Amino acid sequence: MIQWSGENGLSIKGVEVDDRLLLRTAWMTMLITCAVAMIIHAFSGHARAFPFFISESDYPGLERIVFRSGLNAVGLMLCCLAVRLPYALDVSQNARLSNVAKASGLITGISTILLSWFSMHEQLLIHVIFASITFVGAYVWSYSMHASQSSNPGLGHAKRRIWLTVGGLSYLVMNLALAQSVRQLIFEQGLSKGTEVMNLAQTSINIAAPAEYLFFFSIVMMLASFDHDL
Repeated sequence: MIQWSGENGLSIKGVEVDDRLLLRTAWMTMLITCAVAMIIHAFSGHARAFPFFISESDYPGLERIVFRSGLNAVGLMLCCLAVRLPYALDVSQNARLSNVAKASGLITGISTILLSWFSMHEQLLIHVIFASITFVGAYVWSYSMHASQSSNPGLGHAKRRIWLTVGGLSYLVMNLALAQSVRQLIFEQGLSKGTEVMNLAQTSINIAAPAEYLFFFSIVMMLASFDHDL
């Protein structure tokens, strides 16, 4: 039985999990998981080209074990944070923002778990759908929680303003860079094999992948910034 409304954190069968501990563990695990999986993928010789998308690290081998186990743990922690943070940050005075934050946070956590089980090498379309839900959900979650703290403009609020801007711009660049390749390769030519599509779209990925790295890092930093508000 989980008690969500504890004074300093959620409680699982009487054992309290501190809010800051849960938050820091979540964003650090997210960052370390993706960084380690990408490093293993690059140095194992499995990378098909450079730069590559973060999710290309979900490749048979050690990198897949790191990627999937890490993101499954992250997804569970994000679901817990989605329910717990509105209590911890006292956003109950704005029911609409609180509901949006909880819903988008839960969606982000669940889709993070699901995308880790559908490799973009083998199930490209399904993976892209869940990745898009995760990216948009994380941004909406961050923004709604940020907006709920507008009456408390501290250091965390200032940092999120920067990272919300960086994240929005990098996500836009990523999608604009991929738009033409997606239209030509998937919608016009009907290609569906992940590795084939990515090889043919590498010129676009040369721009889109660094933009994805920046977007991912901005999401991590937005999550980390709530430490200042707790």
